[in-house]
Amino acid sequence: MSGLSLPIVLWTAVVATVVVLDLTAYLVAAARAQQLADAAALAAVSGDVRGPRAAAADLAEAGGGLLVVCDCSDMGRAEVVVGVPVPGLVVPTLGAGRVEATAAARLVRPVGP
Repeated sequence: MSGLSLPIVLWTAVVATVVVLDLTAYLVAAARAQQLADAAALAAVSGDVRGPRAAAADLAEAGGGLLVVCDCSDMGRAEVVVGVPVPGLVVPTLGAGRVEATAAARLVRPVGP
């Protein structure tokens, strides 16, 4: 019976390792999506000559993401959604192939004396 327990322990260890690595990849992708969304929202309100949507899209793509939504209709105000692909073996197969994050930014005029 001890000959059977070693393969089961090894198989369980391999499955647990894959699950931990996939969950870690998902969490890293979620954090990257939030960082890119924050930066894209700031880029959208930065007054870039290319326009808010182009500035946000370029920044998201440079970071490995994709600008999904850009509500940049008001001057000085933007809300964006950025998606980032999730690497891994199990998590993308279960339907979480991409994680999205939302961020908003607005320009605030300084209050002078």
